[in-house]
Amino acid sequence: VIYEKLASYVNGVETPKVLKKNIKKLQDKLFIIQAVIQDAEERQLNDNRGKIWLSKLRDAAYDADDLLDEITTQPLLRRSLKEKVWITSFAIQSILSSFELRRKLTDIIERLDDIAREMSTFSFKDVVAYKRLDTREKRETRPDVDESQVHGRAEGVKKIVDLLLSSGADTWVIPIVGIGGIGKTTLAQLVYNDPRLDGHFDKKIWVSLYDSSSTKRLLTEILECLTEHRCESSHMGVLQSQLRDSLYGKRYLLVMDDVWGDDQEEWDKVRSLLRCGAEGSKIIVTTRTEKIASIMSNAPSHLLEGLAKDDCWTLFKQQAFAHGEENDFPNLLPISLRIIDKCQGVPLAAKVLGGLLRSKREEDEWLRVQESDLWSLDTEKLIQQWIAGGLVQSAGDNPHMLEQMGNECFNDLLEMSFFQLTSSSDAVEFKIPSLMYDLAKLIAGKEFLTIENGDQAQVVTGRNLAETRYALVENNYRSSLLPKALYKAHKLCSLNFLASGDISTEAQRNLVQCFRHLKILNLSGSGIERLHSSIGDLIYLRYLDLSNTPLQTLPETIGHLCNLRTLDLSGCTNLLELPGEIVKLVNLIHLNVKDCTRLASLPAFWWSMVSLRTLPIVIPSMDLHMLHRLKDLPDELINEYYFDNCGGLCMLRSLKNLQGELKIKYLENCTDQSLMLRRSAKEYEECLLLNHLQLRTLDLFWGDGGEGKLNQNTSRQTRQSKFVSHELINRLKPSPNIRRLSIKGYLGCELPFWMESDAIHNLTVLELINCKTVETLPMLGQLPFLKCLNIQGMDNVVKIDNEFSGGAMRPFPSLNELALQDFPELRTWEGMGSTEAFPCLKKLSIMNCPLFKTMPSFGFPCLKRLSIMKCPLLKTMPSFPTLQHLMLKDCDPLLLRSAADLRTLLTLVIDSFFELDFIPKVLLENCLLLVSLTVISCPMLPRLPANLGRVTALKSLKIGWCAMLDSLSHGLANLISLENLEIIECPSLITLPDLSLERLSSLRSLSFENCNGFTSLPRGMQHATALERLTVMYCSNLASLPDGLQNLLVLKSLTILSCPELASLPDGVQHMKMLQNLEIRICPKLMALPKVKDLISLRSLAISDCQNMKSLPEGIEQLSGLQHLSIQDCPELEKRCKKGEGEDWLKISHIPYVYIGASVLQNRRDTAASSSSS
Repeated sequence: VIYEKLASYVNGVETPKVLKKNIKKLQDKLFIIQAVIQDAEERQLNDNRGKIWLSKLRDAAYDADDLLDEITTQPLLRRSLKEKVWITSFAIQSILSSFELRRKLTDIIERLDDIAREMSTFSFKDVVAYKRLDTREKRETRPDVDESQVHGRAEGVKKIVDLLLSSGADTWVIPIVGIGGIGKTTLAQLVYNDPRLDGHFDKKIWVSLYDSSSTKRLLTEILECLTEHRCESSHMGVLQSQLRDSLYGKRYLLVMDDVWGDDQEEWDKVRSLLRCGAEGSKIIVTTRTEKIASIMSNAPSHLLEGLAKDDCWTLFKQQAFAHGEENDFPNLLPISLRIIDKCQGVPLAAKVLGGLLRSKREEDEWLRVQESDLWSLDTEKLIQQWIAGGLVQSAGDNPHMLEQMGNECFNDLLEMSFFQLTSSSDAVEFKIPSLMYDLAKLIAGKEFLTIENGDQAQVVTGRNLAETRYALVENNYRSSLLPKALYKAHKLCSLNFLASGDISTEAQRNLVQCFRHLKILNLSGSGIERLHSSIGDLIYLRYLDLSNTPLQTLPETIGHLCNLRTLDLSGCTNLLELPGEIVKLVNLIHLNVKDCTRLASLPAFWWSMVSLRTLPIVIPSMDLHMLHRLKDLPDELINEYYFDNCGGLCMLRSLKNLQGELKIKYLENCTDQSLMLRRSAKEYEECLLLNHLQLRTLDLFWGDGGEGKLNQNTSRQTRQSKFVSHELINRLKPSPNIRRLSIKGYLGCELPFWMESDAIHNLTVLELINCKTVETLPMLGQLPFLKCLNIQGMDNVVKIDNEFSGGAMRPFPSLNELALQDFPELRTWEGMGSTEAFPCLKKLSIMNCPLFKTMPSFGFPCLKRLSIMKCPLLKTMPSFPTLQHLMLKDCDPLLLRSAADLRTLLTLVIDSFFELDFIPKVLLENCLLLVSLTVISCPMLPRLPANLGRVTALKSLKIGWCAMLDSLSHGLANLISLENLEIIECPSLITLPDLSLERLSSLRSLSFENCNGFTSLPRGMQHATALERLTVMYCSNLASLPDGLQNLLVLKSLTILSCPELASLPDGVQHMKMLQNLEIRICPKLMALPKVKDLISLRSLAISDCQNMKSLPEGIEQLSGLQHLSIQDCPELEKRCKKGEGEDWLKISHIPYVYIGASVLQNRRDTAASSSSS
């Protein structure tokens, strides 16, 4: 990396000739040494002298890098002085004389001379310099396998071998699919070498597609494997002919390992060529994704699962211990089993973790691995830190190329399983497994320092911090100070400081003074409220992360950070303004102010930061008084700003590199004369403001979009006419790259012309919110990729008709989610002009449409979820053939009759039907697949249908806020699948039907809340033997619990809250050996708890507001597993449990976490910290 930097400095950086000459010498020295570095790094493991030599070289290279930083920063600082920009004396002192620079440079060259002379004594081998492809080449696989190192795959091997020996044409291609490290390649190797295949295939071919899967390369590798000679021809026709000749009439087995390419067309080409083999030929494909498997084969994939725990242990044991050595360390065996659980059956994880621990025998070292977890990654921030630290280089230091290279490096590491991709229903994210994190720390050695909670002194003591370049410091909530010893790491270039407390002015000044060459500073998530002005002295800083902090302002000295590339202020919800000097940051690429909800304006001339690629928020302004200060601005630009500026938005044309997401707030500020002119569509194209930007997300907000209240810094609000709003939005046409569009608070009557053009052809998400004067919905049905459409607050829309479909034959072909909310005048939703509308729609929500009467009678063939709320005039709905989840709230009771035709329903919610006096029996007769039923806020409903017991698939029943409900059906006892029963605030309900709980053998959770009619719980509870959670809350007349609770053998949680008449708990409680949590609160008549000595699983006990309870339960001192004890508002108990002097203190002193009254009497974390410090 240093060598590449030197090359760019020699060719392009503004430096005196004499310095360039010395820099060229430095470059030549490093070029000579660079050739042997790879061999030296490989030999250092067994050669301590070589390790010392590499350490000297590394120090010299880092010092050279720091010096080059000083050289390149000189012109920037001089320019600031020339422009009479005020800068600190610290920065002025940093402008070294040419003599001083030459002296430092000469010193480094002399050190490298000594290193080069010493190098000759090692006989290092020259190795070709590192290239990105080398990392991929190391991943090339071969069919050889050491079967002694493989466990638990015999069944999978047999299954695939049987498929290979079968004659079925549908198994021509057999995909093996699994996550990275799960053992796909190993399984393929075992199959490839299985003796049962001996003689069955004429040819066996192994091709490793670790890099790409182009047809030409694949054919070349197959031919070279077949002929065992290098293929000389690169002509496609020759390759195809040779392959046909080589495979014709032969039964072959082809393994294509590690396939990443998902080009259907390329695979079709390969498929046609490979058909020339004899019948019975087979292809095995290993890949990480089902998508690739489905492209390459119609046959079901072999989904590779994780290893069984015993097999995983065997693999781990082979790596972590010498043969039989595990028996010598019995204290490590329980920890190793928990580590195996973390591996989740992934063989690579077991191998790497075992290898990592092979030389470690201390229990705390193993515990650290056991307790570590996946580290979440923000990939954009990670790549920006790589760039800031100089770890990513590209020709010309082009920002776009740098980030592209950074992404390629990340993808390389992802493919090698260094990172792990995880996904949820909401998003895809990347994590670094703890074993990879630990491995990276091991390789980084003394250059990297991690200080975590409670181990500051231990980590830093006795360590030479002169070599430390990267530091990660994590402090607990009580402290936000850097360890004093860390200030000795004067060469630190990266500091990630994770602390939730405020960072004092003194700590900030110490940081700046000690870490002069800091390039990366991350204070994200800290409690820092004020950034000290000394921050401007970190003139080599390239990355500053202050995101998610309570900062309100930044000092003007931020403008002195002349090398800064990234300033992250995202999530700073208290930030009111940005300093004017920020526009002086000529190297700034990313100014991230996303989610700065109180930011009401940008500094003057924000548009002069022409290098910006990230600026998520732009706020138009009417302030023109500062324009005269830009003396070099052309007259035509001044005229444009005055007469055609759209509140300064015209200056977005100068930010040609802006990309990603952009939110423009307070568009009502734009009122200039140019918007009073009526234009044709062609004329609009000539004065567009955004179409040159490569945006993927665009938000156009009149106001702040509902993000926060306006404050004193908000621009003066104006009355923008409907005509001006329409003219303005027409000029905000995005480029066709746009994927997500949100328009909020728009004041015009018509949406922009470009919403019916190719400008939004690629849109996947669209929001139209509070466009209250718009009269018709735009034509959107023709958008081929639209997946999510949310339309709210359309006060003037009366109907939805065929125009909404855009005249498409198959309207909304990709739409998955549609929400229509707050349409006060909407009356009808007519047909879409096609019976094939919404072919992919899975979720539909219609909310708060008080005049809405009719829905389309066709379409929606795939609808799964439907919510209809506050539509009192809607009496019918169509029969949705695939509907599974229905929520009806505050609608006409007749709508329930339509629901009776929905035979595929799994969940049904009936909410806020204030006039509903019965639920139609036919509803439950037809919905026999129902697994969840919720009936809440139906105050006139006296009972549930008598045929409730027919819904035997029901697993969850919730009834709440039904004031007139006085009984439940006896059919409740027939709900043999019921797992959760919850009854809330049904005051007329006195009890459940007799013996209704006896047959509920699946019931796991039972809850009664605010049922004041209950005097006792239902009889037969002891037969609910699967019950795990019992909760009784605010039952003011409940006087007792039933006997027989000892039969609830698997009960884990018992909570009793605010039952003032409850005088005792049944003795059966003492026999609940599985009970983990016992919580008793606000039971003033309760005088004692049953014995607890047999509650061997109890982990938490909480007692509060039980004033008459005089003593702790008998046997509490014997509960060795009890972790938490809380006693509050129990005067007698609190007195007896007073630490050190209460007569019951010794009974509870063994419990790690004890809370008595308002005091924390014991906290294991505190105890551990104090003992370690002593």
